[in-house]
Amino acid sequence: MTESRLYAIGDVHGHYRELRALYGQLLDDGFQPARDRLIFLGDYVDSGPDAQRVVQQMIAWQRMFPHWGFLMGNHEAMMLEARDAWDEGDRRRFSRWWSNGGDATWRAYAGEGARIDPGRNPLASVDPAHLFWLSTLDRWVETNRYIFVHAGLRPPLPAEQNDPDDLLWIRDDFIRSAYDWGKLVIYGHTPVAEPLIMPNKIGINTMPRNTGKLTAVRLDDSGVSGPVFLFQPALSSPSSPS
Repeated sequence: MTESRLYAIGDVHGHYRELRALYGQLLDDGFQPARDRLIFLGDYVDSGPDAQRVVQQMIAWQRMFPHWGFLMGNHEAMMLEARDAWDEGDRRRFSRWWSNGGDATWRAYAGEGARIDPGRNPLASVDPAHLFWLSTLDRWVETNRYIFVHAGLRPPLPAEQNDPDDLLWIRDDFIRSAYDWGKLVIYGHTPVAEPLIMPNKIGINTMPRNTGKLTAVRLDDSGVSGPVFLFQPALSSPSSPS
């Protein structure tokens, strides 16, 4: 019997066309969805033009393939916080999401010609089932040889002892660390032009500001072979900063 394969995909940020094209590459690479495992590192929304379609696709995939992994990113956290902030009258907290690509997500749900109603929470345009799904996402996933997380880990703490915010937001303290967590950490969040490969980590957020490429990595959970990368260059027109 052929052993199952393990893949991860970096920050998608509303780029549905690139996601589908990259997924096609995975299938061409021999990926078998019902047998193999695919881990998404979070940030499905914001900046790109098709957040609604991306989230709907993720929900559908999770229903079909519950053995896959779907992690929360800081943009999902900001989106959920913005919903509550608007209702509480806290426009500053709401603006943090809106000004970091949330406006593109709102347009994806409300429609290109929609206008903001000052008396209505903009996130009321989002399917409640989508918001609920985003709220249920895991913060990390662990396999035999890998730890998958959106942003990283604070050394020397194991994943389960990390502050939940660090798992979504940490940058320099993780990136600059040579700490060995006993497993290779696969992460997104911090943008890089090419996958960042270090002895203790691999970073694959390679589509900052709607440019660059969406990255997937095939990993060997038995440790026999090294990572293999697959890339899908940006196809969608830029809409707002990531």
